[in-house]
Amino acid sequence: MNEKYRRQQVVLDPLKANIYSIFFSIAFFIAALFLYGGEVTFSVSIQGLFLFLLLVVAGIVVHECLHGIGFLLSREVSFSDIRFGFVPKKLVFYCCCAKPIAVSRYRFAVLLPGLILGLVPFCLSLMGHSLFWYLWSFFMIAGSFGDVYILWTLRKYDRQTLISDSVDSIGYDAYIPVEDGNGSK
Repeated sequence: MNEKYRRQQVVLDPLKANIYSIFFSIAFFIAALFLYGGEVTFSVSIQGLFLFLLLVVAGIVVHECLHGIGFLLSREVSFSDIRFGFVPKKLVFYCCCAKPIAVSRYRFAVLLPGLILGLVPFCLSLMGHSLFWYLWSFFMIAGSFGDVYILWTLRKYDRQTLISDSVDSIGYDAYIPVEDGNGSK
């Protein structure tokens, strides 16, 4: 990065994100009970449960691919600037963008999976009273809560700020414009 920007490393606390996710999940479940009229009945087979869990794992992979698509849609990066991976010790899939991009485009890439895999299926579940889509959206939204946490931390940056994912920690690097001697950025 050039001298027009000051780098600020932001390290995120995964425990904090998980705690928020638990509280959100409980609230989401209670709200859904009211939206469904307070009564939910269903039956589950072993095959159905196994299939659902496989679909959730596939959804996690698609979630990370959607982050990558969001970064590519910014038109500020190429595929070689995006990294996908899996951390076996933490059972975590990830997608990161090593090249700094405008904070608004970074926000879009962070938000994209939660909207497509979480919010849209939740609306489908309400319209069709579908337990499958409700459970799907529940897991996908809960899995997107780390993204919501990232969005929350990005709120303090103005549109001139550039963001890239941190390569050595859980978080990101913010490149904040430095004012020149004339008071402009």
